[in-house]
Amino acid sequence: MKKLILFALLAAALARPDISPAANARDYIPLPSGTFLFCTYFKHMSANTLFSNGKKVSNDFNLNANIGIFRPVYYTTIGSALYGDGGLTVDPQALILFGEQHLDGAAVGDANLSDSGLADSTVLATFWFVNAPKDKFWVGFSPYITMPIGHYNKNRTFNMGNNRWAFKPELGIVKGFGDRFYTDFIVNGEFYTDNDDYYTGSTHVKKSQDPVLGIETHLSYDITKQWYISIDYFYNYGGETKIAGVRQNDEMSNHGLGASLFWMVGTNNQLMIEYRNDFSVKSGAGTDLFGARWAYFF
Repeated sequence: MKKLILFALLAAALARPDISPAANARDYIPLPSGTFLFCTYFKHMSANTLFSNGKKVSNDFNLNANIGIFRPVYYTTIGSALYGDGGLTVDPQALILFGEQHLDGAAVGDANLSDSGLADSTVLATFWFVNAPKDKFWVGFSPYITMPIGHYNKNRTFNMGNNRWAFKPELGIVKGFGDRFYTDFIVNGEFYTDNDDYYTGSTHVKKSQDPVLGIETHLSYDITKQWYISIDYFYNYGGETKIAGVRQNDEMSNHGLGASLFWMVGTNNQLMIEYRNDFSVKSGAGTDLFGARWAYFF
């Protein structure tokens, strides 16, 4: 019984959208057709507290993850937008994830869990059906497909990969006001196939997860022509898991707040640093995230 509770807690801790990056401020403003963008990300995530159904269940939950991401993006115009003179722009791209993660503490029975290697990676494209740069107004639709290609050992519970597919349709809206201020609103839903080979410590069962609704807002301001700052808000709802058909009562209703700083280096490079804190967590780990991004345009 103790082992079953342990793995139910572990499932709650990891019942979160896959580790693909959330959008940053102004990501839903398309670059000119023919532009190639290459991004590299580094993200460090840590957590020391674990929550279940609105209650803190442990202060001894030590999760650390270091994730790297390669993201090639190409922008092209394939027709006329429904609104605006910027054209129907599309940006096929991929998110290739890799890294390492470690978990220990009393919350997981003082186990010492770790894994490293390739994580589940994503392909997507944004379609800007509203592209009105003169009005500083853009609306794009992005279907994400996350593939189960990450490292997964069927005899371990703690893996870089999830052994399932994930599908996330997302709608992003950006509106500029005046010369310096932009606001972003992004809504998405992520849907998962089942993991039919989830290990409970003694046997393999089916693990499933309900869809997760995500909302983001970004308020950004140009400090100078080369620098801008953003205040970021995130909300995730849903995602309750079932293990062997038994609901784990780990539905999320989690809020995060962050800040990001962007600056241009020359005309072809942009650097970004970000911080995010999940300050209100119903179920899962209360995480802090530090990130950096280098983007090169050509």
